[in-house]
Amino acid sequence: MSSTCPIWLVVGFLGAGKTTLLRRLVHGARGRSLIYVVNEFSAVDVDAGLIENEGGLTIAVAGGSIFCRCLATEFVSVLQRVSDGIPGHDDVIFRPDGVVIEASGLADPRSMRRLLAESKLDARFHVAGVTAVVDPGTLMKLLLVLPNIRGQIETADLILLNKTDLHTPEMIEQVRKKIVAINPHATLVRCVRSAVDPAIILADGPSQRMEQVDAAFGLCKDPRFDRESLFFKNPVECAALRAAFADGCDGLYRAKGSVLTTEGWVYLDWSAGVLSIDPSSAAGSSALVLIWNPVGGCNVAQRLRKLC
Repeated sequence: MSSTCPIWLVVGFLGAGKTTLLRRLVHGARGRSLIYVVNEFSAVDVDAGLIENEGGLTIAVAGGSIFCRCLATEFVSVLQRVSDGIPGHDDVIFRPDGVVIEASGLADPRSMRRLLAESKLDARFHVAGVTAVVDPGTLMKLLLVLPNIRGQIETADLILLNKTDLHTPEMIEQVRKKIVAINPHATLVRCVRSAVDPAIILADGPSQRMEQVDAAFGLCKDPRFDRESLFFKNPVECAALRAAFADGCDGLYRAKGSVLTTEGWVYLDWSAGVLSIDPSSAAGSSALVLIWNPVGGCNVAQRLRKLC
């Protein structure tokens, strides 16, 4: 086995189930010294806090994709810190025996090998495996408009066909055939709520697919996406939050965040037409992160701004 530190890369579009998978990994990998690097496309970190609440040690990289030029330097710096060791309690230096990276939902991971080589970090790390999380309800449409999604599937050693309880067998079979046509070499696993054996995700490679792909770094400003972070000064009624999403969500890709409501803290998550508002123990900034298609604007954002 390689003497370098393994990296397990988790990719997938917004709302596919990546963070749910990482939260499961935290519990399923007890006893292992892992660190979780969480990449948020938005400027406000949301997911790292959720993973920390489960007991995982995290480092957040927010404000774009780690595979674009504008964040690549920061990402390299994070990996260097991890390799050098992170100071912990009583000045004990923590050196993990593995790194799990949750890439932004908009990331194209095909430049990962190039990033490690150009930074000379391939002498310290190797990509042990790439897992792509797929939502059958959105994949076919996304493949038509977003090249990054094809890149995520092409790079994957393991593909989780998630949310299979929400779709018909006919749709799932159609999506399965499409995935196999793009990447016939990946292992395909069907699951619900990202429930898979952590040992499958954390098998040590090296990644076979990562050795066969390469691409330039992505755009720092992708014209296909816009983002906004909305901060609420006062507690918001849950009914008002639901109403903001009830009258159509044109152009919206994702909304998520912890919000202080008149009923207490909740975690709001909207993706693929499904809204959930669940009680949360979160505290701090009451904020929502929105990502949408800039063509035509986002009507949900307009309605939520009135609540701030």
